[in-house]
Amino acid sequence: MGNESSSRKRFSKKPSAGGSKSGSGYSVSSVSSKKAAKEASGWATGSASGSGKKERPKEKRSLVMSQVAENSAKKKVGLDDFVLMTVVGKGSFGKVIQVKKKDSGKVYAMKVLKKEQVLKRKQFEHTMAERRILEEIDHPFIVSLRFAFQTTQKLYMIFDYFNGGELFHYLSKGGRFSEERARFYAAEIALGLEHVHAMNIIYRDLKPENLLLDADGHIRITDFGLSKENVTDDNVRSFCGTPEYLAPEVLKRQTYGKAVDWWSLGTLLYEMISGLPPFYDRNRDRMYKKILGAELRFPSHMNPEARSICRGMLQRDPLQRLGYRGAQEVKSHPFFAPLDFDALLLKKIDPPFKPVVADSEDTRNVDKSFTSIPAAVTPTPVDGTLSKVTEDFKDFTYTATNVLDGESYRVSCIDDEFDNRK
Repeated sequence: MGNESSSRKRFSKKPSAGGSKSGSGYSVSSVSSKKAAKEASGWATGSASGSGKKERPKEKRSLVMSQVAENSAKKKVGLDDFVLMTVVGKGSFGKVIQVKKKDSGKVYAMKVLKKEQVLKRKQFEHTMAERRILEEIDHPFIVSLRFAFQTTQKLYMIFDYFNGGELFHYLSKGGRFSEERARFYAAEIALGLEHVHAMNIIYRDLKPENLLLDADGHIRITDFGLSKENVTDDNVRSFCGTPEYLAPEVLKRQTYGKAVDWWSLGTLLYEMISGLPPFYDRNRDRMYKKILGAELRFPSHMNPEARSICRGMLQRDPLQRLGYRGAQEVKSHPFFAPLDFDALLLKKIDPPFKPVVADSEDTRNVDKSFTSIPAAVTPTPVDGTLSKVTEDFKDFTYTATNVLDGESYRVSCIDDEFDNRK
């Protein structure tokens, strides 16, 4: 991406919700201020619930959540069960700390959110929806939730710690990827999207910042803060996402469905191979106009198969878009012919790049401005009762009859839900 990419910015429609994000990929702010340098798969075991406060029928719950339930049921987990190690992210209403569980010695990422700030910045529904979604998901290319608990003033979410660095970091550093490397990442992402789509969930915020590498070099999709449950048709209207990756139907305020994720993957694949998103412009309004009507042009080094799959996923008419009829359309494209998706899902294919990571505690891929912050959590005052806040988050913690562990990342761009979260 060169010099141009290093000046690229992420925009937000909510300038009041600031905050920052670490190079670890674990974010706690509601808006990014960072500057830039399906058909069912074998993993699908259930369907997600509707949005809002509707209760999910117990019989429709995914069986994969049983491990999270078991983790929480064996012992009431709290802050005292973890050793605080290093801050790996900090934002406007919380921070993320690398922690070690005392009984097992396993390293996790602990996200700490301030309840009052979550409510103040109108992120309650997104935080709770993300918690509902991630309690259902167990997939090799998606960040896994393990525990959740709360105090009167804070929410604590524990998920696996991946320290291979953000995809964004490597794109910014190297400019672009080889076609082999871009194909590998795109294929693992496609499997992740196939899984969530099979659960009737749309992701809506695919971009390099939300893609981590584990220590071996495999993809882990993070940040489900903009995801939407119970999507069975093209009936979603919310304007949200990150500008460079927004599908035309979202910009037009038209109803949309799962196909928006394939547009974003097409944009991301183009960026990985060429160095910048296909319609990128430093001026957001001009960029929107390009997304809606500019000609799709390709660099000379992009081969015919890569051009073909990008052209297919970047069809402005979602009904004609590659992936509209399911993930198999994308997986069957000649661009992915060199890969065996079954072997990829089982991680039997070695990644083309292996991050430099010494061990599970290594934080070399985290911005030093965060790791220099003392790893501490402000104690909740003895009289720190927030009755209204506590009531709002009453369904956050796991109980024996209600598994509600969760996970939350930043929101990149969102309108004020002009359609009441349809």
